[in-house]
Amino acid sequence: MTTPAWLGIGAQRSGTTWFTDLLTQHPAVGLGTNGKKEQHLLHKVGDGVEPESAYLDLFPADGISRGDWTPQYLRHASAPATAARLLGPDVPVLVLLRDPVDRFVSALRLAATRATSPWPYPVPMTVQTFSGFYADQLAMWAHHVGRRRLHVMVYEAVRTDPQRAVDEVWARLGASPVPLQDVDRPSRSSSQASWTPPEGLLESLEVLYRPQVRRLTEDWGLDVSLWSTQP
Repeated sequence: MTTPAWLGIGAQRSGTTWFTDLLTQHPAVGLGTNGKKEQHLLHKVGDGVEPESAYLDLFPADGISRGDWTPQYLRHASAPATAARLLGPDVPVLVLLRDPVDRFVSALRLAATRATSPWPYPVPMTVQTFSGFYADQLAMWAHHVGRRRLHVMVYEAVRTDPQRAVDEVWARLGASPVPLQDVDRPSRSSSQASWTPPEGLLESLEVLYRPQVRRLTEDWGLDVSLWSTQP
């Protein structure tokens, strides 16, 4: 039985589609055999609603380093233990983090885009508030898969030098660098609607996320100087 060669777990609305498109420009790196960037299966295996084979069969031993980047995995409680059980011991787990307040606004714009009237805003707002608790989510993953497996990147920094960021991931997969193409092309984001935050909400989120951001700098050594949310 084979496993993914790499696993992307988050964060939602943090440039993961853009980065995955860059990552898979390498001829030796690809997605599952169904061609999907997001499988949305690992947590379902962990929850007992899908068999392991439904996931693992997507990653045959065919000489391609195939992977899956589903941002929901970062915040889903059953995904880390499932990954620890199913993935090989050297499979890197990739994380891309964006300023949590900017990420929240982008996520609510996406929710508004997909909404039917009336928009049930309390549900997406509650879920998306928790989605910015990066330090807690990383701690959960580190507990199960180990810190050395986690390759954590800051989206804003990656945008300044995407070639270097992708080269580092390719190196972990044993792939030599190749020149990237179309690094500045528009995102394939499906978020089209506008959304105006209620008065005071963004300021509240900055206060709420500040301890999380502090832990990212202290525990993970991340440079978040490009974020508006500072520890």
